[in-house]
Amino acid sequence: MELEDYAEFDPSIPKYKPFLTKKIAFLIIIMFIIEILSNALQDNKVIITLGAKSNPEITNGEYWRFFTCVFLHGNIFHLILNLGGLYIFGKEVESIYGTFRFFLIFIFSAWGAGLTSYLFSDGLAIGASGAIFGILGSLIVFFYKQKEKITGATIKFKSMYTVAIINIVVGFLLPHIDNSAHMGGLIAGLISSWFLSPEYKIEKDDSLNKVYIIRKKDIQKTLIGIVLTLLILYSLTYFAVKFNL
Repeated sequence: MELEDYAEFDPSIPKYKPFLTKKIAFLIIIMFIIEILSNALQDNKVIITLGAKSNPEITNGEYWRFFTCVFLHGNIFHLILNLGGLYIFGKEVESIYGTFRFFLIFIFSAWGAGLTSYLFSDGLAIGASGAIFGILGSLIVFFYKQKEKITGATIKFKSMYTVAIINIVVGFLLPHIDNSAHMGGLIAGLISSWFLSPEYKIEKDDSLNKVYIIRKKDIQKTLIGIVLTLLILYSLTYFAVKFNL
């Protein structure tokens, strides 16, 4: 049985137990409680102190704001919406990619979202939605690569990119939505996960008449993806800040 045949046989692909998704969600909730207690929801100075994306501070070298703004939210509806997206898509990505690769996709997507927000929006920005778009992008890549190998992957691929398109369109229609962050996170997620998405091979046990799907070792591809994504994001950040784009 060849690799291409396992769609017909339809054995299960290896899955990981989600761990980091719950920790990130917990941290977001903790930060929202801190926002309430510190009156950050009504005071921009406080929300900036807590780590919101603020262009003047980033221009002065506070690049960490690309990541810290992900854990802050403007109201309970904003919080619940993003926690729901993180829980639904984050758990699936972490179970497929594994915790380490999920962490990389989350970080790269947050960076990409913060960077495009810095480039195209002068206002303060908070929220995990840009990173969640990147997580959604990693599902698009995975199901695209597996759509001829895993039963149901084509439907999943179409549903994932449909969700992404709908949410981007909604972002243009509603006020106070930083759609540049959404698209930046999505692009960063697509690029990084192209190299980080797992590949599989068939192993057949003739004695038991069973077929197993085994994850391929792809350390070289993973390292290339990490280095390339870091290089792209760092270069764009450097030129954006240096030349005040």
